[in-house]
Amino acid sequence: MSLKPIIDDIANQADSFLDGVTTRSDARAAISEQLTIRYRTLSGIDRSKIIDGVLAILDEEGFFNFGAGGESDDADTSDDE
Repeated sequence: MSLKPIIDDIANQADSFLDGVTTRSDARAAISEQLTIRYRTLSGIDRSKIIDGVLAILDEEGFFNFGAGGESDDADTSDDE
């Protein structure tokens, strides 16, 4: 069984179920939850591969490069001092 369609499906839905998530560990838990809800017959090995695949896509898209509120993690918080 090819896992690519499942990886793509979960990654395509990530914006909705990862709203407000800023850390990889929280994202990993949320992705795992989605797999439990939508693909409960997957083996543990397949689940791990899918989670890693989705996280790789999110990394490639820069999902974790921004903090809460859409600001870059390295952005200055204020110019008014």
